[in-house]
Amino acid sequence: MSDLSHLPSSAQKLIALIGLPGTLRLVDAHGGCTLNLYNSENSLERMAETVGREAALVLFKFYGNDPFTVPLCHRALKMVRNAEILAEFDRLTMQEKLSARASVIRITRRFTPHIHERTIWRILKTTGIP
Repeated sequence: MSDLSHLPSSAQKLIALIGLPGTLRLVDAHGGCTLNLYNSENSLERMAETVGREAALVLFKFYGNDPFTVPLCHRALKMVRNAEILAEFDRLTMQEKLSARASVIRITRRFTPHIHERTIWRILKTTGIP
């Protein structure tokens, strides 16, 4: 996992709870808002549409009925995501000996539907240093 020290503690907590892809989706959908999770199936399903059922269950278990604020740190989270993509690409191509194309496809599936294959190729053309 990349260095998360530049992120607000609320973002770090969400990443620890539901992972980076789920946190990115939550920030995309609700960044800067305070969310109230109500102990109901309808509330659970609405959250599951954003972050997936497993992550929604984790959020419900952790926060219960207490409101929580979703940080508005989209740019910083993208930097972390990009660093993670670069590291995963290196791992897949060097350790698992996958081709560049196969590695990009595998990475794309991890972040789908919120990142496109072309975006991954653009990220791979960077150095990863902001």
